[in-house]
Amino acid sequence: MVHAYPQKRQRRITPEEIRQWARREHGVELLQGFGKLIEASSTEYVENRVASFLEFGNARAWYLSLSSRGVLSWETEAVPGEVKAKDVLFVFAMGLGNGAVLPQPSGQFDLYCNDKLIISFRVVKHSQTWRSGKGAFRFSANRIEAAYPNSAIWLDDFLTSESFASFGLGLLRIPADTLSPGKPAVLKVVPVADVESKRWFQLAGVENCIDRTNLFPAILSLCGENQPRASGYNVYFGDIHTHSGVAHDKPLGCGVGTREDNYRYAMGPGALDIYALTDHEWQITREGIKDYFALADKFNHEGHFVTLPAYEHSNSLYGHRNVYFRNSKGTVIPARRDWKSEYWNTKTTISPEELWQGLEKCGAEAITIPHHPSATSHPLTWDFHNPRFDRLTEIYSVWGSSEYYGDYPRGVSDHFRGLYVRDALNRGYRLGLICSSDGHDGHPGNAQSPLIKHHHTFHPLGSGWIGVLSEKLTRDDVFEAMYARRCYGTTGVPIVLDFTINGQIMGSELPCFRQGEKPVLRIACHGSNGINHVRIIKNGHVVETIPCHGEWDCDIKWVDNNFDYMQPNYYYVRVVQVDHESAWSSPVWIG
Repeated sequence: MVHAYPQKRQRRITPEEIRQWARREHGVELLQGFGKLIEASSTEYVENRVASFLEFGNARAWYLSLSSRGVLSWETEAVPGEVKAKDVLFVFAMGLGNGAVLPQPSGQFDLYCNDKLIISFRVVKHSQTWRSGKGAFRFSANRIEAAYPNSAIWLDDFLTSESFASFGLGLLRIPADTLSPGKPAVLKVVPVADVESKRWFQLAGVENCIDRTNLFPAILSLCGENQPRASGYNVYFGDIHTHSGVAHDKPLGCGVGTREDNYRYAMGPGALDIYALTDHEWQITREGIKDYFALADKFNHEGHFVTLPAYEHSNSLYGHRNVYFRNSKGTVIPARRDWKSEYWNTKTTISPEELWQGLEKCGAEAITIPHHPSATSHPLTWDFHNPRFDRLTEIYSVWGSSEYYGDYPRGVSDHFRGLYVRDALNRGYRLGLICSSDGHDGHPGNAQSPLIKHHHTFHPLGSGWIGVLSEKLTRDDVFEAMYARRCYGTTGVPIVLDFTINGQIMGSELPCFRQGEKPVLRIACHGSNGINHVRIIKNGHVVETIPCHGEWDCDIKWVDNNFDYMQPNYYYVRVVQVDHESAWSSPVWIG
């Protein structure tokens, strides 16, 4: 039963049948998650025109700002005297938004049940699930609104200057034996933010969510096996480029928070599958290398949350590369041989070749990933390239897009032409494409604070994720997929992208084609919002733009009838949503 009419020529299912289906198929007792408001301190109340996604229900809502010291608490429907399932699933109407045209700091909201902290979540403009040992929480984004960049949308009597907002269902799953039979539970949301932020949580005063909404997709995503798939692999999302506020074991780094804080946010509110802390090599002491990598091992939980031992090699003369290891037996190679000379010292700064020699000598398998190559403050020279280590490049982060000159979002205003990712691919370099945040604000997977270092780089889009096609969520499998270039990048939303040529997966190298043989591209993508168009890039040029007209799913077959089998060729695709969020596949090379 995943539809209002599960069988042909049958009546619509009733609310009680929905509850029976949830018990039988997923072991949960469905209960209305909103019954009566208890407290709404420091909130905004709206009861006339209210932005929502429901036709029915009372027109009222409470908005809780992330910077507020207030609390929103309410009673649920009473728990039955005898619960016929292992877990209870409370369902209520809610919303999340930015609160302003300009990007706002991320932070988190803490969700309590009967004064026990269950889950920490964050503002998103897509459907997302958060899990902990005490329960699970799903936000099903059933209505998503996004303004044109640098513009505002007016949504209701309170939301008059928004860059984005999303409205849908909140589903909280907790063990039934933690609740009191015959009594309602008390749910509470508390904002947590270190700096001022206009982001908000909305509680809608709707008492009949089960009766009047399409619950099935949300329940299946929360309770079922619903890992996205591409080319026969699971798709896992991560942020593998962030910085803490620690340097030389003291709070002197260029980021925010302790290293442990960053790991906890990534696995908690960040809701990432994969994470890497990439502190600059100057943030790590010779003596602290072992402990630095041991921290990645401490937070690595195979099957649930994978961490990669990593750091950033910040070279002022040749450009920045992140270094990732298969295991924690790697080492940190400083950009300056003596670890302490001036940033621009030409005599002590090592070359990329020396970096690769050092990685080869240490014996641990490693990948190096260049990033923000065209930024004038940290430009990268593409004259140095080692295909054994340079397997991937970061095409997007909070610095904006590095795909080509003039691309949106631009991030910073000053760039060196000729140093973009397309320029590197046109040199013949076989680089897979990823995205990550380069976050410095202590919010991995959701770097959006304009109040810390690199404030000029923030823009309305997400902060960057890698999508990894892997059989299992283990460190070995993730590293292997990255090395094989079996991965792609998104701007920080869970766009699922599958791209093949003649059945060969993204990142593949195909032998030369015979005369008359043509590349057949298959592109399948599922957006986190409506998809505007898909671009096919061949040898550095857009050769086809396929409109998708806001549909969430696209399945495209495209044959290159102008294929020249006498020369090497490469192809990759970019998906662009109606809200400008994007995804880039890794290329496929022929010849």
